[in-house]
Amino acid sequence: SQLQRTLFSVFQSAGMNLIVQNAGEGGGCGDTHENQVFCITHNVSPDVDIIHYSWTYFEKGGAEKARESLIRWGQQMPKRPMVHHLVARGKANTCEGDSKENAMLDNTYAAYGYNAFCIQTGLYFGGHDYDKEQEEGINRFGWQHVGDGYHNTTRYGELEEDEERRNGLGTVYRNWHPGPLGFQIASD
Repeated sequence: SQLQRTLFSVFQSAGMNLIVQNAGEGGGCGDTHENQVFCITHNVSPDVDIIHYSWTYFEKGGAEKARESLIRWGQQMPKRPMVHHLVARGKANTCEGDSKENAMLDNTYAAYGYNAFCIQTGLYFGGHDYDKEQEEGINRFGWQHVGDGYHNTTRYGELEEDEERRNGLGTVYRNWHPGPLGFQIASD
């Protein structure tokens, strides 16, 4: 995974081992953000340090309740893992932090390591003028677009000799899911 590729050497230099586990839910059998938060120990492991949560493309109104359940459920696990909420969208403002419910989660659970990160917000804060590009017909957050305004491929894609593969690694969003470059942004 990109997260493991990005952080492995840092952990190794500190004499620690890094294991990244991923559990994806397709939603085809009724799985949703509302019921899967209670299955985190079965889907990943009861012995985790950090939980990354991302159901945002399925979430509708009231999703903060499921996120709060995940945070509280995590606090019952042996290592009381932090919950990092990865949001694939999240325009220029504050990752929807201006909503009362999101602000409540941030204020109440930050002491337990809760944090929300929005891929697009991080890019906007870098200073690139995405709004101007949008007016010019360039949608860097559109499906299959290559390049985020700062880079055209991932760090490991820069070493790729196959041009098609290199360009594919520069995809910010495959569809509603981040592409390799989108996930590198999240890993960073």
